[in-house]
Amino acid sequence: MKRLLFVAGRSGPSLDYALPRLAAVASVHAVILSPVDAFARAQLDHHCADVTDRADAPDPVEALVEYARLVRAHGLLTFSEYAVRPVADACLRLGLPGPGVNAARARDKWLMRLRWQRAGLPVPCFRQVGSLGDLQRARDRLATPFLLKRSDGAGSIGHVVIGEDTDIVEVWHRALEVDRAAFRDGFGDYTHGEHVPSFVAEELIASTTESWYAPQHDGTRGYGDYVSVEGMVAGGTYHPVCVTGRLPTVAPFTELSNQAPCVLPERLQRVVEEHARHAVDTLGLDTCATHTELKLMAGERVSLLETAARVGGAMVTREVAEVFGVDLITLQAREALGEPQKYPERMLVTGDGRAAASLALIATDSRGTPWRTLPRFDWRSFDWSPLVSPGTTVEVAEGSTVPDGSVMPRYDAAAAALSIGGIAYVTADDPATLKADTYRILDGLEGALVAAQDGRNPQGAKGGERPRGPKGDRGDGHPPLPLRTPPPVRYAEELPGTAEVTDLFRAAELNGPLDEPERMRRMLETSQHILTARVDGELVGLIRVLTDLSFNAFVADLAVHPGHQRRGIGSELLRRATEPHPGVKFVVHPGNHSGDFYRKQGFESAPECVALPRRDNPTKEGR
Repeated sequence: MKRLLFVAGRSGPSLDYALPRLAAVASVHAVILSPVDAFARAQLDHHCADVTDRADAPDPVEALVEYARLVRAHGLLTFSEYAVRPVADACLRLGLPGPGVNAARARDKWLMRLRWQRAGLPVPCFRQVGSLGDLQRARDRLATPFLLKRSDGAGSIGHVVIGEDTDIVEVWHRALEVDRAAFRDGFGDYTHGEHVPSFVAEELIASTTESWYAPQHDGTRGYGDYVSVEGMVAGGTYHPVCVTGRLPTVAPFTELSNQAPCVLPERLQRVVEEHARHAVDTLGLDTCATHTELKLMAGERVSLLETAARVGGAMVTREVAEVFGVDLITLQAREALGEPQKYPERMLVTGDGRAAASLALIATDSRGTPWRTLPRFDWRSFDWSPLVSPGTTVEVAEGSTVPDGSVMPRYDAAAAALSIGGIAYVTADDPATLKADTYRILDGLEGALVAAQDGRNPQGAKGGERPRGPKGDRGDGHPPLPLRTPPPVRYAEELPGTAEVTDLFRAAELNGPLDEPERMRRMLETSQHILTARVDGELVGLIRVLTDLSFNAFVADLAVHPGHQRRGIGSELLRRATEPHPGVKFVVHPGNHSGDFYRKQGFESAPECVALPRRDNPTKEGR
């Protein structure tokens, strides 16, 4: 049996679906280039002959070449957006089929747009941005509003819309912060050398579904204004397989659902096919899967968004296999092993099976309105049937979803895909039912989760706590429940959402501009050091430090939710903030009778202090 080296990293199809298909055609040996979660590691250990972790390798390409030679691999591939370039370089050095010398054009959005522009293909006006000065010049030259995005990003992470009144300096520092956080968490190219932030600024595309989809006269919502083409490049020849449709995105551009089959008439699908063919051919790729996204415009015109040299993420490969009968994962594996495959003579425009969708489970409704609550998501036992039509099935992708029983994460527009609670795979008898049911899930999930949570609690109980009867009874005549080990606390250096910090400060009775979201946001974003504490994804603690990083520091805020106090969270946050800086003096202005707490942590009383009181904010409405 041939040996296939699989490179694991962030993004891509769920491994419990993809790895068995790889293992069916070859003995799979895995290399990890970015830390993976426990679920992904378990899948790799189960389906692969061996797994090696090279996430800390100083040169990822050298690590891949070395291990490929060690296991005598016949082929090398990845599903991760961020591993495309090192895999392409390793394939070139090993003489194996791969994306080829032009793989960077399918990763760097600036190179991609530049190539398309020079070939006369339809792209929005754009500028490369590598500094604050570049961003300022982009605003002078591009029509506003325009979009700022990471050159090597994916999943709309870090997208910012910039208008005439936008604070460019603030946006730039926020973009750098998101970029660093994303790269640190594995959402950036796994390449050799220091990460250099790079962005693209581009004008917003005047997109529309008019002249493409039939109007929705019944008042129901329709499809989104962009589509994608799934395909393969084999030996430099592009084979488009099918078009998949979308629901409209949530602002700014967070994807909600990919849907197959696309319901556009065949004539219009052929228009999309030709543009996708020109886009992929112009990039000069060699052998890889492709995922090409296009915006729909008036007059049956399109504008190119991007092409990726890998299969679509989420559950797109499963959609294509079950709706169109084409297994892109097996095709890619066999092409990587040097086994030429047969492809449809023309792109497929109608499916043979049920309609299928990948659906983001997100704490907003379909129009982007944030949830008012953040209930727990017990997805293993959740009953989906009230939200869908008879015959529609819903299956949660474990590898792409928060742990069962977790609190749904609050949606953060800047974090985009990073704040999605999970992915569901939905199938229905036909595309119309599929679309209607995915909308029903998006708009009804919050209420259904709250109802399910309330169903477990007596009327009036809050936050999952049961009212207590006498002598410690649960209130229902039964003896007390056995004590449970509290869920672990996760500490991280991150920029939390403004709304969740405001909620935490209110609960902990801390002062702050709690009724001024913009001022709260600036307060957080300009702090040099923020540490958070989370339990099941919920923000339960935070410390905010202002410092010169060498001599003096001020603990501006330390908050712990009352429901999680007396667990050492405050002490641990303070320790983590102060211990790495032995040469720095930390000062704090105790509030809410917290002086004793700080003294127990080694702080000394310092009565000699003067302060200039806060003055009224002249910019605040009503002052």
